Amino acid sequence: MVLKKFFSPDDFIEDYDFIDVEYMNMYNKKVIISDLDNTLISWDSKKDTKQLTRWLTKMKKAGFEIIVVSNNTEERVREFCDSLNLQYVAEAKKPLTTGFRKALNKLNKKPEEAIILGDQVLTDILGAKNLGAMSVLVKPISKTDAFKTRINRFFEGHIITILKNRKQFPKMKFRRKKLERN
Repeated sequence: MVLKKFFSPDDFIEDYDFIDVEYMNMYNKKVIISDLDNTLISWDSKKDTKQLTRWLTKMKKAGFEIIVVSNNTEERVREFCDSLNLQYVAEAKKPLTTGFRKALNKLNKKPEEAIILGDQVLTDILGAKNLGAMSVLVKPISKTDAFKTRINRFFEGHIITILKNRKQFPKMKFRRKKLERN
């Protein structure tokens, strides 16, 4: 029961743009607090993608607020977020809730209005659960990780296996690709 309570996400999605206007409205959420590395962009990339830019534009235009909360350095997070005009909290010390609370305070929002989106169970999901916000796990963008993240992945792999065996871990939801017509 403890593993499910703290480490099983409320939802598990293929990638961030599964979260759309309909998804946000279905859960009555106003803000997305997102991790950066391997959630929105590859951990070793410094550039956003056209897909990310389109998604951010669409979500902001619909009135949703998006803020990045990352354990990475101020320099790394600022460089990325400034280029996309995103607010952020760097060096957040996730899974502690301090960084998430700073983000909510910046936006004047409450935990129940937020979705916390991230690629790691031991940082993003545990932090969301401790905060009392909806937790959404996203499949990591890259198949590789920084060294310290590889350590987390080792332990979270065991936790996820146990939860899946107990049928206490959500199945990944995939985005339906629109068929192009000729």
